[in-house]
Amino acid sequence: MNAPLRTILVGFGQIAAGLAQDARMAAYFPYATHAQALRDHPGFDWAAVADPRPEALEQARRAWNVPEAVADLGALADPRAFEVAVLATPPGARIAALERLPGLRAVFVEKPLGQDVAEAERFLALCRERSILVQVNYWRRGDENFRALADGGLAKRIGRPRACFGLYGNGLKNNGSHLIDFVAMLLGEVAEAAPFCPDSAFAEGPIPGDLNVPFTLRLADGPPVAVQPVRFADYREVGLDIWAERGRMTLYQESLRLCTYPRVENRGLEREYEIATDRPECVEPTCGQALLRMYGNLFDAVRAGAALWSTGDRALHTQRLVQSVLLAAARPTEAA
Repeated sequence: MNAPLRTILVGFGQIAAGLAQDARMAAYFPYATHAQALRDHPGFDWAAVADPRPEALEQARRAWNVPEAVADLGALADPRAFEVAVLATPPGARIAALERLPGLRAVFVEKPLGQDVAEAERFLALCRERSILVQVNYWRRGDENFRALADGGLAKRIGRPRACFGLYGNGLKNNGSHLIDFVAMLLGEVAEAAPFCPDSAFAEGPIPGDLNVPFTLRLADGPPVAVQPVRFADYREVGLDIWAERGRMTLYQESLRLCTYPRVENRGLEREYEIATDRPECVEPTCGQALLRMYGNLFDAVRAGAALWSTGDRALHTQRLVQSVLLAAARPTEAA
């Protein structure tokens, strides 16, 4: 392997490190946080953390043995030395972070890219101007099973999709965007997104001003996808249910349970078929390694020119779809 990339993690909250303390998550996701992936991937020299909270800096030093932990990027000993920045800050702080790190070759960034589409466009324009590669943490794009499905495996298992349904919660900008990206990965380009029953939208989630809105996705080639939010106060779910010409596929338990259901002879009529919903064929999940694999892809992109799995342009398209749903849902209903 080539020399490791000197890396700084900017922001040291839940997705950066905190979720590593969740024992239940650890049973399925040994790589639930950036800290776990940076600690273990040999392609990255995790040399610094930046976070304004003293307790976060202490945790970085004590629990993760990070050599340099600073409250502000201006306090770094040599800001030009960093080749990769993992941006786990709120969106509004990311352009400033780029400006303080002049030696960057790549960033691994959380979604959304900006507080709105205009800010996301400015972020990507600055990255293009400086030839900085952008990998966005839509982690399902790193999952081994899901990549196989996207590479023809879904059609081979169940044929061409006929009807698709989705569930999400905890915010459209948050998990809703993950679901939209997942649909695009598995089913093809999403041309348009629009709300339905906007009066049933509700506020819940970590991003200020975010909503949970029922919406539909129109694919460039495929059936529409109807998506309904659920309240995480009741239970968690981000899932897809795909009915196709030769079977059905479900991806539930926030992608931990992938099952197919075959088309069989109908039990009530001769010369007809049904989907055997009582006979699931389930696949061992590979989600736990997805984030680590995303880092591997980023390293290969920087060192060998490999194609990124989750590009900034792809994430910008998703953010535009999210924003179009939220704007349409906020408009008052016109009188008949």
